[in-house]
Amino acid sequence: MSFEFFSNKGKFFKGNLHGHSNHSDGKLAPEEVCKAYIEKGYNFISITDHFLEMFNYPITSPELNIKNFTVIPGAELHTSKMENGELWHVLALGLNDKFAPPNQPNFLINKKSENIANLSLRLYEAGAFVSLTHPEWNGMTLHDTLKIKKAHAIEIYNHSCAIECDRGSGVAVLDQILNHGKELNIIATDDSHFHIEDAFGGWVMVKSEINSEEALLEALKNGHYYSSQGPDFKNIKVQNGRLEVLCSPVEKIIVSGYGSASIYREKSAMESAVFNLGLLPQKKWLRVTIIDEEGNRAWTNPIYDY
Repeated sequence: MSFEFFSNKGKFFKGNLHGHSNHSDGKLAPEEVCKAYIEKGYNFISITDHFLEMFNYPITSPELNIKNFTVIPGAELHTSKMENGELWHVLALGLNDKFAPPNQPNFLINKKSENIANLSLRLYEAGAFVSLTHPEWNGMTLHDTLKIKKAHAIEIYNHSCAIECDRGSGVAVLDQILNHGKELNIIATDDSHFHIEDAFGGWVMVKSEINSEEALLEALKNGHYYSSQGPDFKNIKVQNGRLEVLCSPVEKIIVSGYGSASIYREKSAMESAVFNLGLLPQKKWLRVTIIDEEGNRAWTNPIYDY
């Protein structure tokens, strides 16, 4: 993954890629969801209501005449079943109303539903940005993920799951996927329903020339973004075996690599660090995490060519 987008034309737009309205099991109407995020300074969201027959297979895309705010049509799709017997949950952003639903009437396991390999491939080929959701909450395994041939990302953080049951991370599954040799980006999301305070805890910062559905989706598919709970990346440079990180003030910068490999710097109000990548013995992949004084994190997408 290249990080040339930090120097590309455009600006960073803040967005939530996973949330629900009263078109499925959320509390608020779609317009109210949008208003809540606008008031918090977000530039775009996707309302990903549960794509089930019990909710009439919604693809929620309210028509808003609000300047400088974008709603990407999307849904959270389901099919049966994972290795542990749980229902699959898959995000698809940029989905249109012509997409044929899988045979999944409700949240119950259905032996006649579409298999995940076929569903995820159909979503990808339909032009959607496809992401696996809340892997820790689902109990997702590496073997589960290998059934999915085409996807763009996996949630490294899901705020609702972190709040409700302390199962909001995706780090362990992500690293297994990367160690296996599969390339996959990451996203941080809210999964907001607004029944509790489950919003505004995880987001993506997408670099794009314009704040439009088409431009944002293209940037997401190209990996031109980072994920955050608070801190910001200013630039990432990899050159001649060295990695330079520029960021907002943080307490720790961590570079994680294959297996258990990692290197880090720790210093109060640190805004930059340079790492010797020769200290990571197997040059297969790396990713960067920054942590601020309040314990909030931000994550880069994995880097493969360095």
